[in-house]
Amino acid sequence: MPELSSPNDVSGLRWSRRSVLLAGGLLLTGCGGPEKPVIQSADYEGSASGLSRIRPILERRAKALADEDEEAYLADLDPSNKDLIEREKLVFANLRQFEFAEIRYVLNGMHERPDKGGSWFSPVVRIAKLTADAGPGDIAPGESFLYWLTRTGDRNVIGDIVRTTMQNREELGITGPRADAPWNTDKLRVLKVGEAVWLVGDESVTDLDEFGAVTNQELATVKKLWGGRESFPGNVLFFSRKKESVLRWFGISGTDNVVRQALGFQIPQLGVRKDGQTYTGKYAASRILVNLASIEAGKNEPWATIRHELTHAVTARASLAGYSDTAQPARWVVEGFARYSETIDQPSRAALIRGNVADGVRAGKFRGTTPFSDAFYGKDAGFNYALGSTVFSLAERLKGRDAAAELYARLVQRVDSADRSILELPVFEGISADVLGMSSDSFRSRWKSYVQNGG
Repeated sequence: MPELSSPNDVSGLRWSRRSVLLAGGLLLTGCGGPEKPVIQSADYEGSASGLSRIRPILERRAKALADEDEEAYLADLDPSNKDLIEREKLVFANLRQFEFAEIRYVLNGMHERPDKGGSWFSPVVRIAKLTADAGPGDIAPGESFLYWLTRTGDRNVIGDIVRTTMQNREELGITGPRADAPWNTDKLRVLKVGEAVWLVGDESVTDLDEFGAVTNQELATVKKLWGGRESFPGNVLFFSRKKESVLRWFGISGTDNVVRQALGFQIPQLGVRKDGQTYTGKYAASRILVNLASIEAGKNEPWATIRHELTHAVTARASLAGYSDTAQPARWVVEGFARYSETIDQPSRAALIRGNVADGVRAGKFRGTTPFSDAFYGKDAGFNYALGSTVFSLAERLKGRDAAAELYARLVQRVDSADRSILELPVFEGISADVLGMSSDSFRSRWKSYVQNGG
């Protein structure tokens, strides 16, 4: 979820949750070997001999990663492709710094396409499940690649590896999870700062250690708010001061200027089944990106962005999951609760957000209902964030902080209708009675009065 550069911000922002999940990264450049493939026949099944050629290589690579054995990891690469070797050295150096629960390759559904004396295999899905991740059953985050297998002398070698991004996935004919995590493109430093908290910085973040204490502090606040509800085992936060990194990492979409200005993002990750299919029923992981350049340029405080994005991440497993815009929680629910979390034990922040609400009401922006998702990140985004937060701050005032969290846990499993807020739908009657002890009509009436009085 993008966080704006201040609670009053910003004009022209057009985000969607689908954009965060599906947007592309960069095309892989500088590849040796054959020209980039175009997969023309999705129903071409590789032979058993093809599978027998590539499977042992991938198994060795997975074991080498698990064993932190760089020599073994590089051993099956074509020694003539120096560019490939350097890229894979970078990937290995990055991945060995993380803690993995599982590393393996999924080959079900993979196709072989002979080409110019070798074969392209796709998709090759690498499962790199961190100890911070979780998923139902065998579901785990994955990344899709194309592998070029050729021969050097009497042995099969990897002649090239192509990452799947949003920009090339249609051309390549791959619809699986993209390989746009920062460990594929940038030299990283990974720092474990808590029992299950990892900070990751590129070369622009020479002060990564300084964010450990604040991250642990904000995580404690968020976890206390969320209580014992479902969450991931750990949290991974990526930090950068480089505009290029923010634009490249995780394929976050939007205009370049808007992406650069946003303070942070939370990127939920869907998982892959053993058969290679994407599982859309529940998120398997969460990643956070903290844009230090934008935070510092706007003289904002890192704690607020870290808390905001951690709120998204900690609660993501309870959220309605999937790729479809029509099957996502309302944006006012997701962003409003994260903004509300910023007010906990922060009276000055709470006062600022109340001021945003009052300013919006005076400007005629309040129309008696919660903001619609299609225009949430538009010109009134700052007001929409603040307005969404009032639903939860009022719930806290009426029934306590745990009631606010429980209200969110119920609402994040639902969607607005095309023209009505979830607060106006029949399903809210039961939610209001269970959580708030009052009818939905009564809560809506109190909420409208609460907003009109400035929150």
